[in-house]
Amino acid sequence: MRDTLLLNADGTPLSVAPLSTLTWQESIKLIWLDRIQVLEWHEDWQVHSPSVTLTVPSVMMVREYVKTNTNMSFSRSSIYCRDNYICQYCREMFSHKELTLDHVTPKSKGGVTSWTNIVTACRKCNNNKADHTHIKPYKTPKKPDFHQLYSRADHIQVEYEVWYKYINRVTENKQQIA
Repeated sequence: MRDTLLLNADGTPLSVAPLSTLTWQESIKLIWLDRIQVLEWHEDWQVHSPSVTLTVPSVMMVREYVKTNTNMSFSRSSIYCRDNYICQYCREMFSHKELTLDHVTPKSKGGVTSWTNIVTACRKCNNNKADHTHIKPYKTPKKPDFHQLYSRADHIQVEYEVWYKYINRVTENKQQIA
C-alpha cells in the first residue's frame, strides 16, 4: 500500500502514472534524513519505536526541484490511460485487472507493438476478435503527447482524500497549458 504522496518542489506530483507515492517506512526515513518537507500528516496514524513516536506523513515535498521527463514511454499503464480504461470494442469501462492489450493488426498478420497498433480491450472482446482484422476499435489508436495523456485526474488512483487538493493542481495547470 502506498501511504504518502510525494510532490516536487513546485507542489505537483513527481509523476502521475503511476502517481508518485511512498510507503510509510520510506517517508519516515526521508524525515529522519531531513530531505523533505511534510505538508500534511495522517492525523490518526502513528508509528512507534521503543524511544520515539512519529506521525506518518500523508503529503511530502522534496526541497529541490526535480526535472521530470515529459517523453511518453510506451507501456501498459500508458495505453490504459490513453484509452481511459475503456475497452475499445464494447466501450465499457473496466479496472486494470480486467483489461488486456490488443493488437489492431494481429502480430500473426504483420502487426507491430506500437502506439498506433495497440488498444485496450476487455478479455471477452479480445478473445472474440482473436486474429481477425475486420473488427476495428471505435477510436483509431495514436501516440498521445504528455499533456493529452495526463490532462485528466480520473485515471489516477488516490488513496486518501487530502491528496486531491495536490493532484487537482496538476490537472488545472495542464488544462491552462493546453
